[in-house]
Amino acid sequence: MAKPAENDSAETSDLAPEVHLPGLDELRRIVSKYGRRIIPSGSAVRKDGVAGLTVAISAVPEGMAGGLLAGTNPIYGLYANLFGAVVGGIFSSTKLMVIQNTSAVSLVAGQSLVGFSPQERDHALFLMVTLAGVFATVFGLFRLGRLTRFVSHSVMTGFITGIALILILSQLPTLAGHQVEGSNRITQVVELLRNIPRWDVASVLVGLSTLGFALLFERTPLRGFAGLLAIAIPSALVAGFNLEPVELVRSLGEIPQGLPAPALPSFARLLEVAGGALAVVVIVLVQGAGVSQSVPNPDGSTRRISQDFIAQGLANVASGLFRGLPVGGSVSSTALNVMSGATRRWGGIFSGLWTAVILIALPGLIGYVAMPALGALIILAGFRSIHMTDLQTVWEAGWAARLAAISTLVAMLLLPIQLAIALGVAVSTLLYVSEAASDVSLIELKERPDGQVEEYPAPSRLPTNAVTMLDVYGPLFFAGARTLERLLPSPEGSQNSIVILRLRGRGTLGATLAQVLFRYIAKLKEVNGRLYLTGLSQQAHAELTRLRELRLTGPLRIFEATSIRGQSTRAAHAEAEGWMVAHSGEDPNVQPAGEGCPS
Repeated sequence: MAKPAENDSAETSDLAPEVHLPGLDELRRIVSKYGRRIIPSGSAVRKDGVAGLTVAISAVPEGMAGGLLAGTNPIYGLYANLFGAVVGGIFSSTKLMVIQNTSAVSLVAGQSLVGFSPQERDHALFLMVTLAGVFATVFGLFRLGRLTRFVSHSVMTGFITGIALILILSQLPTLAGHQVEGSNRITQVVELLRNIPRWDVASVLVGLSTLGFALLFERTPLRGFAGLLAIAIPSALVAGFNLEPVELVRSLGEIPQGLPAPALPSFARLLEVAGGALAVVVIVLVQGAGVSQSVPNPDGSTRRISQDFIAQGLANVASGLFRGLPVGGSVSSTALNVMSGATRRWGGIFSGLWTAVILIALPGLIGYVAMPALGALIILAGFRSIHMTDLQTVWEAGWAARLAAISTLVAMLLLPIQLAIALGVAVSTLLYVSEAASDVSLIELKERPDGQVEEYPAPSRLPTNAVTMLDVYGPLFFAGARTLERLLPSPEGSQNSIVILRLRGRGTLGATLAQVLFRYIAKLKEVNGRLYLTGLSQQAHAELTRLRELRLTGPLRIFEATSIRGQSTRAAHAEAEGWMVAHSGEDPNVQPAGEGCPS
């Protein structure tokens, strides 16, 4: 008996490697597929690594300047660039978008912290950034990214172009080596041009040489390193020749070595920073949506705005916990990431990792980077983020699109960015309402002898003793409903006229449309007429039935929609013809509302 037991044991041992747990192969396949999609290949590591390094170096002065704009330590901007880029890059659906600190959100954050003392400012900042991240994450989880669809392409084009121009104009003083003051970018540029004799020649030459090197190396096999070399060579020349008038990165403040430890912010003043957090998140999400719209994924995969909301939200939570400024989709860093040859999401992630390396190992070296070189590269990235095809499309779309784009662009240049965005949203809303109202049309339906239905322009007046079938195209919100009221045929001068109005596909009617229908019913009642509404959903039917005015209007019949297209309209037409034969010239025998022919 021992021998078979040994054989059984041997068989079991031999077969053990072949045993498969249920679902294990599928799990392995999913992990392998996700790993291949996320983990970059060798060539991708090289391309995205170089792009990330270029972005990281160029973002150092902007990140430190963001700290100054927010009225806090400049190092907080570098912490934001580190954790925002890594966390945001992992979760973003727009793979080439770099999520970092931007001047726009730094300005808003600084303005929101005006009421705090210098001792309280840092703690309030980290709490506000964390809370903004929570808001953005919640917005994404509830799929509120679809609300960005109500911001028109014209407004978004004006917004992106305005941001690009702000980037260009903001770096002109750096390129000239002469700082100026002004209430907005336009006045600053005017002041800069008035002081051309005071420009620093060495700074201008450094900036122009950076542009030249960038354009030159892009035409060589070293194009993947073009941005990095364009920064490094002029900076090395500045250091080698000791050109002291040229401003360096270290002039913005010392870069301490090492990484911050995570810390949970104090929630003692949560309500005081909630408004600022909401303002920050609006700027972050609108700007991020604009960046996402301008940067398609190289592999053609779909960009999901709500997922980008979540990515930017988690990035802000991480930044707040690690003592960083607010972060969002950066126009300049994203454009520079693309220009530097990034192919996947790792370009943005590497920019954060390189920032960590800079903070740990190279805090002194990065301080010697020439500011005019960085400014020149940002100017080039700003020019390349202006899409002339989009501007041409907007211009050819008509005066309304032009007005929306130009007004948003001008507002970006002259007003605080939060007011400019509010204006853009308002313009989008007005355009939507205007187009919705003008896009409503009314047609008459007539059945031909062969059974097909032909469309005709709706009559201006109703014929006597006749049934008129109407269909309406376009949205019937409040503006569209009032347009429909002007288009409905007038019952004046007619008798015993029945109107069949087809409203299929409209889930709800709304108060304005209901009032329009009630007023039209009252006019029909004066001439012995009736109104049949067909194709109504159950929700729209219930909505009309609940309204008090319905009890005062007898000549109304409702026919709910069925799964067969046109069935409720044909049923209404058959009943209308029968009523016309029986009641022509008499007062209609009004039945209770809602008892139409079931269909």
